[in-house]
Amino acid sequence: MWFRNLMLYRLRDRLAYDAEAADQQLAAAAFTPCGSLESSRSGFVPPLGSGAPLVHAGAGCLLFCLQEESKLLPAAVIREALDERVSALEAADQRKVRKRERDRIRDEVVTDLLPRAFSRHKRTWGYIDTQEGFLAIDAGSEKQAEGVLEQLRDAWPELSIIAPQSQDLPATIMTRWLAQQQTPGDIELGEEAVLEDPNSEGCEVRVKRQDLTSGEIRAHIDAGKRVRRLALTWAERMNCVLDSDLSVRRIKFLDVIREQAGDREAQSEAERLDGDFVLIALELRGLFPRLLEWFGGEAQGQ
Repeated sequence: MWFRNLMLYRLRDRLAYDAEAADQQLAAAAFTPCGSLESSRSGFVPPLGSGAPLVHAGAGCLLFCLQEESKLLPAAVIREALDERVSALEAADQRKVRKRERDRIRDEVVTDLLPRAFSRHKRTWGYIDTQEGFLAIDAGSEKQAEGVLEQLRDAWPELSIIAPQSQDLPATIMTRWLAQQQTPGDIELGEEAVLEDPNSEGCEVRVKRQDLTSGEIRAHIDAGKRVRRLALTWAERMNCVLDSDLSVRRIKFLDVIREQAGDREAQSEAERLDGDFVLIALELRGLFPRLLEWFGGEAQGQ
């Protein structure tokens, strides 16, 4: 339950703290395993394990989990089976198999192999903070997060979700932090950053284990580069990499938080997951509004 990445979204409308109602919304999109001829399937599963509701409530937040199943069919296996069938057909008919027919045979090979393929399962966690009005997804990429949002919107049409917008451009403000060597009082710079040239696509500089206040970094800024990602420590409680799209990556909760989790004596796995979730949700509840404050507050109309 220790979120490693955060893709953050704003709820347009307030949502009631009602786990039962949320569970009913997701029931139609509950996960069922792939059929013998299906290559993939996804749906919602109980966050606290089999037999639990599809939505778990804690600290004013609603926790959910999307599970994806995909059949593993290595390209080499498909190619080998395809070549065998094509060779046998060419030898039997004394003719060359053309591309259209080869594609059809390939589809037949995949259909025959799917029932024997191994399955890979992947889970993506997310939660809605009904108190602060935001949604967080533990996803390492926008594509992964959008996949969860698509399923969530299909199952829960009344849920209106938008990407948060700040008054000031995060890239401009983060660049200013480095240029002026001044950050908000609750931020300590890390040793990693990505700087890019806004006028030249793909032109970027990545630095690690680097003093971000050094003359070398300042030279890149003077040359016109802007900060896209920046490693930092927030409030001496969390290390992370902040992106200019307001996503938070590679989160690592520090000892002061870990010790709080270690002080509890959970009686079951479900109780441990619940305790971890409440602890992390309360920590992140303070981060979301502060994140917007760093960049001039939330844009009007959000």
